[in-house]
Amino acid sequence: MKHTTRFLGSLIFVCAFLLPLQLQARSAQSQELACVSGNCNKDIRDLHKLARHGSTEAMTLLSMIYATGDGRPAEPERALRMLRRAAKLNHEPALLLMSDWYERGFVVEQDPAQAASLLQKAVDLDYAPALYKVAVTKLLDPDPGIQRDGLALLERASEKKLLDAVFLLARMKLSGEIAEQDISAAANLFKQLVLVGHQPSRPYLQSCITLLSAQVSAQAEVAEQVADLQQSYDMEIIQVIGRDFKTESMLTNVVQQLQRTGLFEPGSIMRIRGQRCDGSFGCVSISPRAGDRDLKQSLTNSM
Repeated sequence: MKHTTRFLGSLIFVCAFLLPLQLQARSAQSQELACVSGNCNKDIRDLHKLARHGSTEAMTLLSMIYATGDGRPAEPERALRMLRRAAKLNHEPALLLMSDWYERGFVVEQDPAQAASLLQKAVDLDYAPALYKVAVTKLLDPDPGIQRDGLALLERASEKKLLDAVFLLARMKLSGEIAEQDISAAANLFKQLVLVGHQPSRPYLQSCITLLSAQVSAQAEVAEQVADLQQSYDMEIIQVIGRDFKTESMLTNVVQQLQRTGLFEPGSIMRIRGQRCDGSFGCVSISPRAGDRDLKQSLTNSM
Protein backbone atom coordinates (compact mmCIF):
# COMPACT_ATOMS: atom_id res chain seq x y z
CA MET A 1 0.00 0.00 0.00
CA LYS A 2 2.87 2.37 0.82
CA HIS A 3 4.44 1.81 -2.62
CA THR A 4 1.05 2.33 -4.34
CA THR A 5 0.42 5.56 -2.44
CA ARG A 6 3.88 6.87 -3.34
CA PHE A 7 3.39 6.02 -7.01
CA LEU A 8 0.01 7.75 -7.15
CA GLY A 9 1.55 10.82 -5.56
CA SER A 10 4.35 10.75 -8.10
CA LEU A 11 1.91 10.25 -10.95
CA ILE A 12 -0.20 13.24 -9.88
CA PHE A 13 2.94 15.35 -9.45
CA VAL A 14 4.33 14.52 -12.88
CA CYS A 15 0.99 14.85 -14.69
CA ALA A 16 0.28 18.20 -13.06
CA PHE A 17 3.48 19.71 -14.39
CA LEU A 18 4.21 17.87 -17.63
CA LEU A 19 1.04 18.63 -19.60
CA PRO A 20 1.41 22.44 -19.41
CA LEU A 21 5.09 22.11 -20.34
CA GLN A 22 4.36 19.94 -23.37
CA LEU A 23 1.64 22.32 -24.55
CA GLN A 24 3.93 25.27 -24.00
CA ALA A 25 6.73 23.69 -26.03
CA ARG A 26 4.38 22.70 -28.87
CA SER A 27 2.87 26.20 -28.92
CA ALA A 28 6.32 27.82 -28.99
CA GLN A 29 7.41 25.73 -31.95
CA SER A 30 4.33 26.66 -33.99
CA GLN A 31 4.73 30.35 -33.23
CA GLU A 32 8.39 30.50 -34.19
CA LEU A 33 7.65 29.64 -37.80
CA ALA A 34 4.41 31.58 -38.11
CA CYS A 35 4.23 33.65 -41.26
CA VAL A 36 2.20 36.42 -39.64
CA SER A 37 2.34 38.75 -42.62
CA GLY A 38 1.21 35.96 -44.94
CA ASN A 39 4.14 36.60 -47.27
CA CYS A 40 7.19 34.47 -46.61
CA ASN A 41 7.98 33.74 -50.25
CA LYS A 42 11.57 35.01 -50.14
CA ASP A 43 12.30 33.12 -46.92
CA ILE A 44 10.91 29.91 -48.40
CA ARG A 45 12.88 30.34 -51.64
CA ASP A 46 16.03 30.84 -49.56
CA LEU A 47 15.24 27.71 -47.55
CA HIS A 48 14.91 25.69 -50.78
CA LYS A 49 18.30 26.98 -51.89
CA LEU A 50 19.87 26.02 -48.57
CA ALA A 51 18.20 22.59 -48.65
CA ARG A 52 19.56 21.90 -52.16
CA HIS A 53 23.04 22.52 -50.83
CA GLY A 54 22.68 20.12 -47.91
CA SER A 55 21.12 22.03 -45.01
CA THR A 56 19.15 19.52 -42.97
CA GLU A 57 17.78 22.38 -40.87
CA ALA A 58 16.29 23.93 -44.01
CA MET A 59 14.84 20.57 -45.08
CA THR A 60 13.17 20.16 -41.70
CA LEU A 61 11.75 23.67 -41.66
CA LEU A 62 10.40 23.23 -45.18
CA SER A 63 8.73 19.97 -44.17
CA MET A 64 6.93 21.84 -41.39
CA ILE A 65 5.85 24.59 -43.76
CA TYR A 66 4.45 22.22 -46.39
CA ALA A 67 2.84 19.98 -43.76
CA THR A 68 0.95 22.80 -42.06
CA GLY A 69 0.41 25.18 -44.97
CA ASP A 70 2.00 28.02 -42.98
CA GLY A 71 3.17 30.49 -45.63
CA ARG A 72 2.47 28.15 -48.55
CA PRO A 73 -0.37 25.83 -49.58
CA ALA A 74 -0.11 22.53 -47.71
CA GLU A 75 1.62 19.78 -49.73
CA PRO A 76 1.81 16.68 -47.49
CA GLU A 77 3.78 14.54 -49.98
CA ARG A 78 6.37 17.27 -50.46
CA ALA A 79 6.58 17.75 -46.69
CA LEU A 80 7.24 14.05 -46.21
CA ARG A 81 9.96 13.98 -48.89
CA MET A 82 11.74 16.90 -47.25
CA LEU A 83 11.55 15.40 -43.79
CA ARG A 84 12.71 11.96 -44.93
CA ARG A 85 15.78 13.52 -46.56
CA ALA A 86 16.73 15.23 -43.31
CA ALA A 87 15.97 12.14 -41.20
CA LYS A 88 18.14 9.93 -43.43
CA LEU A 89 21.00 12.32 -42.67
CA ASN A 90 20.31 11.77 -38.92
CA HIS A 91 19.16 15.33 -38.32
CA GLU A 92 17.88 15.04 -34.77
CA PRO A 93 14.92 17.47 -35.02
CA ALA A 94 13.81 15.69 -38.22
CA LEU A 95 13.91 12.31 -36.48
CA LEU A 96 11.84 13.62 -33.59
CA LEU A 97 9.37 15.40 -35.86
CA MET A 98 8.88 12.33 -38.06
CA SER A 99 8.42 10.22 -34.94
CA ASP A 100 5.68 12.61 -33.85
CA TRP A 101 4.01 12.37 -37.28
CA TYR A 102 3.95 8.57 -37.13
CA GLU A 103 2.71 8.67 -33.55
CA ARG A 104 -0.20 10.97 -34.37
CA GLY A 105 -0.91 9.79 -37.91
CA PHE A 106 -0.19 13.26 -39.29
CA VAL A 107 0.90 13.38 -42.98
CA VAL A 108 1.72 9.65 -42.74
CA GLU A 109 -0.37 6.70 -41.60
CA GLN A 110 -0.18 6.09 -37.87
CA ASP A 111 2.59 3.61 -37.03
CA PRO A 112 3.55 3.38 -33.32
CA ALA A 113 6.47 1.01 -34.02
CA GLN A 114 8.00 3.37 -36.57
CA ALA A 115 7.41 6.31 -34.22
CA ALA A 116 9.23 4.50 -31.40
CA SER A 117 12.15 3.55 -33.68
CA LEU A 118 12.67 7.13 -34.88
CA LEU A 119 12.37 8.47 -31.35
CA GLN A 120 15.00 6.01 -30.12
CA LYS A 121 17.37 7.14 -32.90
CA ALA A 122 17.03 10.71 -31.67
CA VAL A 123 17.67 9.55 -28.10
CA ASP A 124 20.76 7.63 -29.22
CA LEU A 125 22.02 10.86 -30.78
CA ASP A 126 21.54 12.51 -27.36
CA TYR A 127 18.99 15.01 -28.68
CA ALA A 128 17.62 16.85 -25.64
CA PRO A 129 13.92 17.12 -26.65
CA ALA A 130 13.90 13.39 -27.45
CA LEU A 131 15.55 12.60 -24.11
CA TYR A 132 12.89 14.69 -22.39
CA LYS A 133 10.00 13.06 -24.24
CA VAL A 134 11.13 9.53 -23.34
CA ALA A 135 11.92 10.65 -19.78
CA VAL A 136 8.34 11.85 -19.33
CA THR A 137 6.96 8.47 -20.43
CA LYS A 138 9.25 6.57 -18.09
CA LEU A 139 8.54 8.85 -15.13
CA LEU A 140 4.84 8.04 -15.48
CA ASP A 141 5.50 4.29 -15.30
CA PRO A 142 4.65 2.56 -11.98
CA ASP A 143 7.89 0.54 -12.02
CA PRO A 144 10.51 2.28 -9.81
CA GLY A 145 13.31 0.92 -12.03
CA ILE A 146 11.78 2.49 -15.12
CA GLN A 147 11.24 5.71 -13.20
CA ARG A 148 14.95 5.77 -12.37
CA ASP A 149 15.75 5.35 -16.07
CA GLY A 150 13.43 8.26 -16.79
CA LEU A 151 15.15 10.38 -14.17
CA ALA A 152 18.54 9.64 -15.75
CA LEU A 153 17.23 10.75 -19.16
CA LEU A 154 15.73 13.88 -17.61
CA GLU A 155 19.08 14.72 -16.05
CA ARG A 156 20.79 14.30 -19.44
CA ALA A 157 18.27 16.65 -21.07
CA SER A 158 18.71 19.11 -18.20
CA GLU A 159 22.49 19.09 -18.67
CA LYS A 160 21.85 20.20 -22.24
CA LYS A 161 19.92 23.20 -20.90
CA LEU A 162 16.52 22.17 -22.21
CA LEU A 163 14.22 24.57 -20.35
CA ASP A 164 11.39 22.13 -19.69
CA ALA A 165 13.84 19.48 -18.46
CA VAL A 166 15.66 21.84 -16.10
CA PHE A 167 12.35 23.15 -14.73
CA LEU A 168 10.89 19.69 -14.12
CA LEU A 169 14.10 18.31 -12.59
CA ALA A 170 14.35 21.29 -10.26
CA ARG A 171 10.78 20.80 -9.00
CA MET A 172 11.33 17.08 -8.50
CA LYS A 173 14.47 17.77 -6.45
CA LEU A 174 12.58 20.35 -4.42
CA SER A 175 9.61 18.06 -3.68
CA GLY A 176 11.52 14.78 -3.37
CA GLU A 177 9.12 13.07 -5.80
CA ILE A 178 10.97 10.29 -7.69
CA ALA A 179 14.25 12.23 -7.36
CA GLU A 180 15.98 12.45 -3.99
CA GLN A 181 15.11 15.69 -2.27
CA ASP A 182 17.96 18.20 -2.56
CA ILE A 183 16.82 21.76 -1.89
CA SER A 184 20.29 23.20 -2.51
CA ALA A 185 20.57 21.55 -5.94
CA ALA A 186 16.99 22.56 -6.80
CA ALA A 187 17.77 26.14 -5.83
CA ASN A 188 20.77 26.23 -8.16
CA LEU A 189 18.65 24.98 -11.05
CA PHE A 190 15.91 27.54 -10.37
CA LYS A 191 18.61 30.19 -10.19
CA GLN A 192 19.83 29.25 -13.70
CA LEU A 193 16.27 29.51 -15.00
CA VAL A 194 15.60 32.86 -13.33
CA LEU A 195 18.81 34.29 -14.77
CA VAL A 196 17.65 33.51 -18.31
CA GLY A 197 14.31 35.17 -17.66
CA HIS A 198 12.17 32.10 -16.89
CA GLN A 199 9.43 33.77 -14.83
CA PRO A 200 7.63 30.59 -13.60
CA SER A 201 10.83 29.67 -11.69
CA ARG A 202 10.82 32.79 -9.54
CA PRO A 203 8.32 31.63 -6.87
CA TYR A 204 10.12 28.28 -6.65
CA LEU A 205 13.45 30.04 -6.15
CA GLN A 206 11.89 32.16 -3.43
CA SER A 207 10.60 28.99 -1.73
CA CYS A 208 14.11 27.51 -1.85
CA ILE A 209 15.56 30.67 -0.35
CA THR A 210 13.04 30.51 2.50
CA LEU A 211 13.75 26.83 3.16
CA LEU A 212 17.52 27.28 3.05
CA SER A 213 17.37 30.41 5.22
CA ALA A 214 15.94 28.28 8.01
CA GLN A 215 19.13 26.22 7.92
CA VAL A 216 21.53 29.18 8.12
CA SER A 217 21.78 29.20 11.92
CA ALA A 218 22.57 25.48 12.02
CA GLN A 219 24.81 25.43 8.93
CA ALA A 220 26.84 28.59 8.46
CA GLU A 221 28.02 27.48 5.00
CA VAL A 222 24.45 27.73 3.73
CA ALA A 223 24.42 31.48 4.38
CA GLU A 224 26.67 32.18 1.41
CA GLN A 225 24.43 30.22 -0.95
CA VAL A 226 21.30 31.95 0.36
CA ALA A 227 22.89 35.35 -0.23
CA ASP A 228 23.87 34.37 -3.77
CA LEU A 229 20.39 33.02 -4.51
CA GLN A 230 18.73 36.15 -3.14
CA GLN A 231 20.98 38.30 -5.31
CA SER A 232 19.94 36.29 -8.38
CA TYR A 233 16.27 36.57 -7.40
CA ASP A 234 16.53 40.36 -6.96
CA MET A 235 18.44 40.86 -10.20
CA GLU A 236 16.55 42.65 -12.96
CA ILE A 237 16.75 40.57 -16.14
CA ILE A 238 16.80 42.64 -19.30
CA GLN A 239 16.25 40.56 -22.41
CA VAL A 240 17.94 42.04 -25.45
CA ILE A 241 16.36 41.08 -28.77
CA GLY A 242 18.93 40.45 -31.50
CA ARG A 243 19.28 42.95 -34.31
CA ASP A 244 18.00 40.38 -36.82
CA PHE A 245 14.74 39.72 -35.02
CA LYS A 246 11.79 40.12 -37.38
CA THR A 247 8.44 40.69 -35.73
CA GLU A 248 6.60 39.61 -38.87
CA SER A 249 8.38 36.28 -39.23
CA MET A 250 10.74 34.31 -37.02
CA LEU A 251 11.41 32.29 -40.14
CA THR A 252 13.39 35.18 -41.60
CA ASN A 253 15.79 35.15 -38.68
CA VAL A 254 16.35 31.38 -38.92
CA VAL A 255 17.07 31.62 -42.66
CA GLN A 256 19.60 34.42 -42.09
CA GLN A 257 21.33 32.41 -39.38
CA LEU A 258 21.67 29.44 -41.73
CA GLN A 259 22.99 31.64 -44.52
CA ARG A 260 25.66 33.16 -42.29
CA THR A 261 27.24 29.78 -41.52
CA GLY A 262 28.52 29.63 -45.11
CA LEU A 263 28.14 25.86 -45.08
CA PHE A 264 25.39 25.58 -47.66
CA GLU A 265 26.32 28.11 -50.31
CA PRO A 266 27.14 27.33 -53.98
CA GLY A 267 30.88 26.86 -54.41
CA SER A 268 31.46 25.76 -50.86
CA ILE A 269 33.28 22.44 -50.56
CA MET A 270 32.62 22.25 -46.83
CA ARG A 271 29.08 20.93 -46.64
CA ILE A 272 29.59 18.43 -43.83
CA ARG A 273 27.34 19.28 -40.94
CA GLY A 274 29.28 20.63 -37.98
CA GLN A 275 32.33 21.71 -39.99
CA ARG A 276 33.20 25.23 -41.01
CA CYS A 277 35.05 26.54 -44.06
CA ASP A 278 38.61 27.75 -43.57
CA GLY A 279 38.30 30.57 -46.12
CA SER A 280 40.04 28.70 -48.92
CA PHE A 281 38.74 27.54 -52.32
CA GLY A 282 36.21 30.34 -52.46
CA CYS A 283 34.49 29.12 -49.31
CA VAL A 284 33.55 31.82 -46.82
CA SER A 285 32.16 31.06 -43.38
CA ILE A 286 30.65 33.74 -41.20
CA SER A 287 29.95 32.79 -37.59
CA PRO A 288 26.80 33.97 -35.84
CA ARG A 289 27.36 37.35 -34.26
CA ALA A 290 26.57 38.74 -30.83
CA GLY A 291 22.90 39.54 -30.44
CA ASP A 292 21.75 36.97 -33.00
CA ARG A 293 19.27 34.30 -31.94
CA ASP A 294 20.93 30.91 -31.88
CA LEU A 295 19.54 28.49 -34.46
CA LYS A 296 19.31 25.68 -31.91
CA GLN A 297 17.07 27.85 -29.78
CA SER A 298 14.81 28.31 -32.79
CA LEU A 299 14.45 24.55 -33.24
CA THR A 300 14.31 23.59 -29.57
CA ASN A 301 13.11 25.16 -26.37
CA SER A 302 16.57 25.59 -24.86
CA MET A 303 18.29 28.07 -22.57
